[in-house]
Amino acid sequence: MPKNALIDAISREMSRVWGEDGLHGEPEEYRWLEENYGISEEDDVWWQLTIQHHFGELPEEDRDDAEVMNFLSDDVRVEQFLRDLLRRYRSSTAIYHP
Repeated sequence: MPKNALIDAISREMSRVWGEDGLHGEPEEYRWLEENYGISEEDDVWWQLTIQHHFGELPEEDRDDAEVMNFLSDDVRVEQFLRDLLRRYRSSTAIYHP
């Protein structure tokens, strides 16, 4: 599956799980996400960085971070991360209810 298709599929899964309000990054949301989907706060941060980079909106401080740029410039690693994130979002039917 191409990178664009993976991003679209993950976005649809996130909408299914989080609804209109989306994920706000609250500690209780991350605990729930980890328990129900095996997705950590760190995974979500990498997802956000990947999206920002994909759309050309990566903040300068992240462009200056060698670890971030080493990951984002490695298409194989990024696509594997996206495939794994999609698999985990599809691993459950749980819906977040605050």
